[in-house]
Amino acid sequence: ASLVEMNKLLPDGLLGYITTAKKLLKDSKQGLNPLDGWVPSVPSGEAFELGSSDFYQTEAMGMPELGSVGFVLVAGGLGERLGY
Repeated sequence: ASLVEMNKLLPDGLLGYITTAKKLLKDSKQGLNPLDGWVPSVPSGEAFELGSSDFYQTEAMGMPELGSVGFVLVAGGLGERLGY
């Protein structure tokens, strides 16, 4: 994508992105953690037995939504930079 397109897509444009990046880098250099005070927790949800009728019914409801879903794969390290 061109910089003009990216500028339109970012909430505060490229200038806001750069400003935020500089602040986060400065804070990191000073040992500040942007997640300080935040406590991670496991969200509530459902657990299904693979192959059960509940599993297949719920899967059928979710399949049409897959195009709107984002998956995040966390990789690398032990999370020590994040304070875990």
